[in-house]
Amino acid sequence: MRQDEFDRLQARPEYRDVAGWIRCLATISFLLVTVSLCAQPQRPVEFDVVSIKRNTSVGQNAGIRTLPDGTFMMTNQPIRSIILAASPVPSREVAGIPGWVNTERYDIIAKPPAGAPREEISQMWQALFADRMKLVAHVEEQERTTFALVVDRSDGRLGPQLKPSTLDCGPRPADSSPQPPSPPASFADFENRCGMAGSGRSITSGGITMNQFARSLSGRAGGLVNDATGLQGFYALTLTFAQPRASADTPSADNAPDFFTALQEQLGLKLKPEKTKVPIFMVDHIERPSED
Repeated sequence: MRQDEFDRLQARPEYRDVAGWIRCLATISFLLVTVSLCAQPQRPVEFDVVSIKRNTSVGQNAGIRTLPDGTFMMTNQPIRSIILAASPVPSREVAGIPGWVNTERYDIIAKPPAGAPREEISQMWQALFADRMKLVAHVEEQERTTFALVVDRSDGRLGPQLKPSTLDCGPRPADSSPQPPSPPASFADFENRCGMAGSGRSITSGGITMNQFARSLSGRAGGLVNDATGLQGFYALTLTFAQPRASADTPSADNAPDFFTALQEQLGLKLKPEKTKVPIFMVDHIERPSED
């Protein structure tokens, strides 16, 4: 075909339409290939290192801690201590677990990849439980008696043992150098430290938010505690109360007030009962972890 004949063919409308369709199909093919490449499965979100071993020792120290590099270490603790880490939503109550989850004790080490964000750590726990314990679970909302932590006095005055903290307990700047690990602290040390320590009859802190404090009271209160004090920032506190009695007829071993009275008298706070729907982590199936 001569050049002048080819040029006249290109100028015809029907040819332009066909050429346009060809260019369009080429563009669509390119986009489909691009989408296909982008949709390739990403790396699995899982811990770099996981070690799980049954602990049958008697009298060995037990505890849970997280190292500065994010490595989680659990020693001589039941699986119940960490099972809520597998919940897809924050929950404080688990149901449907077999007895061994409460009684059998394990040592667990879980090391995440360097720099892993917090939201991925949660996915790593879910993957660990699914892989090593064949966990199948779901979340249900059920009504529970919960408590609102509120200021007791109408004038807002606090108790004598609750004061604004003089410590710098806020988060460190992102560009600051990491702090070396702190040596283990005794209970009394926490009067001058951020964080909180508690025993069967006392709680002390040199600096804690009211939201953190409220959450820590759930076990003693008998239900989830939410902060409704309106108090901002960090507070130092010391709370001393009597050990729970086996029954109302059992005399107290000392003159300390019960927990609820101490909360009002010493901190100027109180727990207000209320009905709330809360997420419950319902376990449908779980097996003893595969050890390594």
